[in-house]
Amino acid sequence: MMAGDSEMLELVVEAVRPLTSAIKAFVLRSAHGGALPPYTPGAHLGVQVVQPNGRVGQRAYSLVAPHAEGCSYEVAVLHEPRGSGGSAWMHGLKPGAVVTAQPPRNDFALRTGSVPPLLIAGGIGITPLLCMARALAAEGRAFDFFYATRSVGDAAYLEEARALGATIVHDGGDPARGLDLRAALSAPQPGRHLQVCGPKGMVQAAVNLARDLGWPDDHVHCELFAGALEQEGDVPFEVRTLRSGKTLTVSAHQSLLDVLIAAGVDPLYDCRQGDCGVCAVAVEEGVPDHRDHNLSAREKAEGRTICICVSRAKTSHLVLDI
Repeated sequence: MMAGDSEMLELVVEAVRPLTSAIKAFVLRSAHGGALPPYTPGAHLGVQVVQPNGRVGQRAYSLVAPHAEGCSYEVAVLHEPRGSGGSAWMHGLKPGAVVTAQPPRNDFALRTGSVPPLLIAGGIGITPLLCMARALAAEGRAFDFFYATRSVGDAAYLEEARALGATIVHDGGDPARGLDLRAALSAPQPGRHLQVCGPKGMVQAAVNLARDLGWPDDHVHCELFAGALEQEGDVPFEVRTLRSGKTLTVSAHQSLLDVLIAAGVDPLYDCRQGDCGVCAVAVEEGVPDHRDHNLSAREKAEGRTICICVSRAKTSHLVLDI
């Protein structure tokens, strides 16, 4: 669920600058002065946004630079014309605007071992990986860094990535000309961690290939900005809805949310990526397979609530209070 008001931060937009025709960077400071809560590379800020229908939602935006004395936060936002309006609202902000956000939270922490980590970014997925690369470089630690985009004009923080030694690949919209994931992932080693973030297709391909090439599951770490990855072993499960009295089957390749919508249940939802908590419903029977970034560790352990946009079931059936 969303944090209570006492936990929220009031932030003022100090600066806005275009990074590409569709991406803007926002520098945020405390609206009341003073230091901001610290964070580690890979963390995101949960910003409350206002949608065209007036409803308040929450969007997660990765912090692009390591914590520095708590002075400011920087995030970058891709305008999604087909989205629910959160990115358009962010792009409308001007310096001096005040926004509300949850303190930084890290569900994609940088892992390092005895071997330099491998960082792979696709599109707007550069944001958390740029923060990781900057932190590693500041510590004098080695890493391998790849950044894939459609074109130079689509690449946010391109010069910053180049300065950090990133291998840049532009595919021009043709996946066949894109990043050679097999070559990048060809050398799994004990102690070498993979961090990958970007479009679902790229992340899914990287995770699947890493598994095929022998990377240990606990050395592969990913984040994406829409939906949830299909995982090895995903199977169909049954869901029964108490209020609407329906019994439905969710296939291994469908989301619970999409099945409910198709059946006319009309659930509440917003972000479709497990960040905002709008779609959370009570679980009456069964064990959820939590894949969201919203519920706390305690809430996930209790298993009484599920975010239906990304999560699945560990049991053969779920009974939901919806």
